[in-house]
Amino acid sequence: MVEPTSFFPPEAPPVEEHVRKPGVDAEVFGRISKNVNSLAANLRILEERYSNLRNRLQTSEQSIISLDKDVRTDIKLLSDEVIELKRDISDIRDKLRLISGEVKNLANKNDFKVVERYVDMWQPMNFVTRNELKKILEEKAQKSKTVANNQ
Repeated sequence: MVEPTSFFPPEAPPVEEHVRKPGVDAEVFGRISKNVNSLAANLRILEERYSNLRNRLQTSEQSIISLDKDVRTDIKLLSDEVIELKRDISDIRDKLRLISGEVKNLANKNDFKVVERYVDMWQPMNFVTRNELKKILEEKAQKSKTVANNQ
């Protein structure tokens, strides 16, 4: 970096040398010109770096905004799914309560054993149906008519 004192001549010219010398002015002008050119180049480099940083920052901000939108969308979807799951769980609880009530109304093991004893005792497989009874009665009636007719 150039020191600010380098813009000025190292010492003030003596009083008797107030008259400009063409060689000294050109030398000072050359040094100043060189310093100004150096500062301008450094300024361009800094401006370019600033521009690059600003572009990177803008790109980062756009990425963050896009990511924020995606995250918000995902959170909304998850929230909707959680609400739906809560409804489903509530429905399942209601159905389980209903099933539990129905199970309480079912016959217990002792009641079933009593009914089983009655069924074994009555033996419903040996019962006659109405149709079978009608058929048997008709056959007996036919037989008694044929027996009565034969006598």
